[in-house]
Amino acid sequence: MATQHLAPYSPISRTMPLRLAIATFFVVTYAASAGATASFDEIRTGYQPSDTLILDRHGELLHRLRTDATVRRGQWVALADISPALRTALVLSEDKRFYEHSGVDWQAVSSAAWANLWNSKTRGASTITMQLAGLLDDDLKRSAGGRSVVQKIGQTVSAQILERSWRKDQILEAYLNLVPFRGELVGIDAMSQTLFGKAAHGLDAREAAVAAALVRAPNAKLAQVVQRACAVLQSLAPPGTPRGVGAADCDALDLFTTAVLQRRDYAASEGVAPHVARQLVQAAARSQPAKAGTTTAADAKLSPLAPRSFRTSLHAPLQRFAVQTLQQHLRELAGRHVEDGALVVLDNATGEVLAWVGSSGDLSSAAEVD
Repeated sequence: MATQHLAPYSPISRTMPLRLAIATFFVVTYAASAGATASFDEIRTGYQPSDTLILDRHGELLHRLRTDATVRRGQWVALADISPALRTALVLSEDKRFYEHSGVDWQAVSSAAWANLWNSKTRGASTITMQLAGLLDDDLKRSAGGRSVVQKIGQTVSAQILERSWRKDQILEAYLNLVPFRGELVGIDAMSQTLFGKAAHGLDAREAAVAAALVRAPNAKLAQVVQRACAVLQSLAPPGTPRGVGAADCDALDLFTTAVLQRRDYAASEGVAPHVARQLVQAAARSQPAKAGTTTAADAKLSPLAPRSFRTSLHAPLQRFAVQTLQQHLRELAGRHVEDGALVVLDNATGEVLAWVGSSGDLSSAAEVD
């Protein structure tokens, strides 16, 4: 008599009626979810940083202005520009079989279901792809009380849809740019710049371990973050590394993590063209969204490559020189009761604005006034 084997991907099904019910539910959910899945390019193009970038005529960054106070997002970072240590730490911490499964880690699901049956504590079976599905779909986002059964099934189906249409590197890249890290910090760029004071490509193993720990529980207490970071750091150690070496690294991790979580050095706005930046943002807010460009006092046009950046007629070296020159003259005139000044440089032939300094900045008692 032939022996009937359970399908390898089925963690709990043992009877045909139960399989049929689950399959039916999955088909219905799939039909509801499939039309709502966006492509990787659509998600990347629609990404909105919380800062607006002001560029000079050659695309050089002049100023960064915080324009979204509800959340802190940096620029979208390509996977190739993210530290290999962080990529490895994240996969080891969140989804060890990320490159093997097709969206759902059925082995982890089986282990979690068995542990729950015996009231044992175990980490969740949610994969990186499932977590990304929850970040992309508002209906699947986790509430304070956790996800409902319907949400979990929808998340499972959406993850498998993503795996069919996206590559693994695209899934990991989108996840790192959209995942919350701590407080208002969302995405790898804002987290790296704020907590570590560096770009995402420069994170070392210790920094990557702390970042991966924050992904698991963004607002956890210090002791919990340190404990998880230590486990991640030890998992990053090369095979054969003596156990004491990892422990020594973890001994110093407490003070390091304490300092990291207190950092807020990533200024909300910074650069050499604050008045131009505010004028452009205000002009853009008044203009129609469908308009290709907006002419302002600084002859700016909205960059088609980045909806949250403006390319201006300003010349970055000249703008910096103008700021420095104005401040130098004001220091020299401090004894003559000269308190502030402004400077504009025009191209006589074209009328273009090459430099625009609305005040002396830090030297002024009313730096915001243009």
